Amino acid sequence: STTPPPAHAHNRRVVLCYLIPVRLLLYQNKPSPTRRAAIPTQELLEKYKLPEFKDLVRAFVTGNVMLFDEALEEHMDFFVGRSIYLLLHKLKLCVYRNLFKRAYNVEKKSQVKLDVFVAAVRACGCKDVEPEQVECMLANLIFSGMVKGYIAHKQKTVVLKKDDPFRTVG
Repeated sequence: STTPPPAHAHNRRVVLCYLIPVRLLLYQNKPSPTRRAAIPTQELLEKYKLPEFKDLVRAFVTGNVMLFDEALEEHMDFFVGRSIYLLLHKLKLCVYRNLFKRAYNVEKKSQVKLDVFVAAVRACGCKDVEPEQVECMLANLIFSGMVKGYIAHKQKTVVLKKDDPFRTVG
């Protein structure tokens, strides 16, 4: 049978509450064919009654920082009660990475004006973000190794590695 007994479904739900944040944190951009997908599907979240993760996962995949913050805030009690709030909060850097990768994919150039990334952050709802804040976020991503490149501060340009500047996280 494809539907687990109720006791097993509860146990799987408990395990998924901890597995989902860890898998997202270790998310690989190019999953190995021998490994199950790191990103949970909406169907999986519905099957195990985990609506708290729906918007969080969608925000992670799309790089929507505003949606991510809203989902984290809305379900804070749930996440704190399971001691996964701080782990999920660490994902915010990955959400920015995914957003900046989407902006880079639109430009398709190794030299991208900082204004492009600022516009991307503003487009997902953070209207009052300053260019300095975005530059700082990019600097953190570069320092952490999640983005390969450097910031040409005087030119207000991010110079990215020509091949795969947004390395897989893990």
